[in-house]
Amino acid sequence: MKWNIISSDVDAVCRHYRVGRLSGALLGACGASDEQIQQLLSDDISLSTSQADCIAAACRRIREAGANHEKVMIAGDYDCDGVCATAIMKDTLDRLGIVNGYYIPDRFKEGYGLAPKTVELAVQKGYSLLVTVDNGVKAHAALIRAKELGLETIVTDHHQIEEEVETGLLVHPTLMEEDYRYLSGAGVALEISRNLLGTVELHTALASLAAVGDVMPLWRQTRHIVKAGFAAVNSGFAPSILPLLQGREMDYESAGFQAVPRLNSVGRMNDLSNVNTLVPYLLCKDPGKISRYASQLETINSRRKQLSEMMNSKAETMLDDSPFYVLYDESFAEGICGLVAGRIANGHHRPTLVLAGHEDLIKGSGRSVPGFNLFDFFASGFDELTAFGGHEQAVGLAFARADLAAFRAKVEAKMAESGYEYQEAEETAAAVDADDLTLDEVRDLKRLDPWPKEFGRGMVAIEHPRILRIVEGPKVTKVMIGSDAGPIEGVFFGYQKLKVPENIRAVIGRPGIHTWRGASSVQLQIADFVE
Repeated sequence: MKWNIISSDVDAVCRHYRVGRLSGALLGACGASDEQIQQLLSDDISLSTSQADCIAAACRRIREAGANHEKVMIAGDYDCDGVCATAIMKDTLDRLGIVNGYYIPDRFKEGYGLAPKTVELAVQKGYSLLVTVDNGVKAHAALIRAKELGLETIVTDHHQIEEEVETGLLVHPTLMEEDYRYLSGAGVALEISRNLLGTVELHTALASLAAVGDVMPLWRQTRHIVKAGFAAVNSGFAPSILPLLQGREMDYESAGFQAVPRLNSVGRMNDLSNVNTLVPYLLCKDPGKISRYASQLETINSRRKQLSEMMNSKAETMLDDSPFYVLYDESFAEGICGLVAGRIANGHHRPTLVLAGHEDLIKGSGRSVPGFNLFDFFASGFDELTAFGGHEQAVGLAFARADLAAFRAKVEAKMAESGYEYQEAEETAAAVDADDLTLDEVRDLKRLDPWPKEFGRGMVAIEHPRILRIVEGPKVTKVMIGSDAGPIEGVFFGYQKLKVPENIRAVIGRPGIHTWRGASSVQLQIADFVE
């Protein structure tokens, strides 16, 4: 990794924004505007409510459904955002006394989004209104089928609109006020809930988790939703989320690395679970039921991690000198392909496609590297694809088993024509003094949480560190760094595959607080060394 270590006028930043030296160094180095810094430092977690015409129209139609005793169908999605959006919408209709049902498709058998078959089944079962959450803007065939059958639809989604959406009512952030442009699918559902019910802390908590799961930009109303949702979880308003955090308070890290993977594991491991069971779990208030289901989630997630390790180990043995990895093995599990592709792409700096067999098809997921548009690569010239979607850095696709050899050849030929060469990405770190890493200064950093992804990973750099000693272990290596206030413990883990160089120009890491037996100390989570 290449590092751009930025020194700034920390004293000036600290005086102007009244922050500590670590916070001042990060703010001075990140390139944020004054408006953005004010958002980062704001303690205001109050939520506003969208008054957009699309929201008002959707709410009128839902109230009308209640007044007419109609049955309302909710069509959801299988990732964290989609499941949380489904739960918000279902609980909203339940609280309004509206008869409703919901359905989240199997990611392997049915794929993403609303399907014509779901529409037909909804009509057969007497539903007169269908509401999509976190999907719908690409469900062209299904929405046309709904019109043909006289089923009214409300599409609530946040994904990019690429063609006209065949629905009577579309609720989308681009149709809402500027403050709501960064909403996730669950965030859109939350605005409908807030208009119909007012504040429901559980709904805010679910929308905050969804925003983390979908890695939404943490600005404007979405930032308020995330911070208010974290507060709601930590105050006990979402008892089903707490067990997913593994004993920690809800923050961006615990949500992203503990809760979100556990929810997503259900959709990935369809042989062990049904993603539709997540909705009643998220809405559950019974401690016994929550405990039992959370235990099942832990089992599913553990199995997901085991499969990931097995697949990754197998995939590593298949690597060669190709500029684009296309990795297929009959033993690969479809739901894990994207995770493994991401690890291979990040570790070896090459676009990677990991494929698994599915009946008469080969299906899989791809992950890219900075500067290579994976979506554009597959968007033309691959007529054999029976399914394809995604964005610049991630795609999903499928094709017939018989086309594997031809597909590989096309990828190899097109990659050769592209002339692409990997350029190592450069990350930014803020230059700090080791003496500034005190408990008070690290605690002051919490004011900047959650840190927006647009500004990197919030790393600091201690240049020309005074290394006191190095303690190497099988899983964790500790690097003790000298400061006027006493030794600072830096740590990194075996999976990071770091080595401590003989001559260290800088130590890069993220400051945190380590608590053991009631005593707290500063700990630097080391990300890299600069020689």
